[in-house]
Amino acid sequence: MATITFRVTEEEKDFLKKVAKFNNKTISEFVKEKVLASAENQIDFYTYKKLMAQHNEKDGNTSHTAMLEH
Repeated sequence: MATITFRVTEEEKDFLKKVAKFNNKTISEFVKEKVLASAENQIDFYTYKKLMAQHNEKDGNTSHTAMLEH
């Protein structure tokens, strides 16, 4: 398994330690879980924006708002 190291202040370390303990995790488990979730969310959002742009370019459907106006 690979190791990733990053620097934090003592205050940040104490904070992460407390939050990790609150979640019954080690600092490593907590940070890994949150970083991976954040990265996945960014990819999901990017994919959503890309697909919505494609959909809007090709979409011949009537929007919900337009339907309500009729």
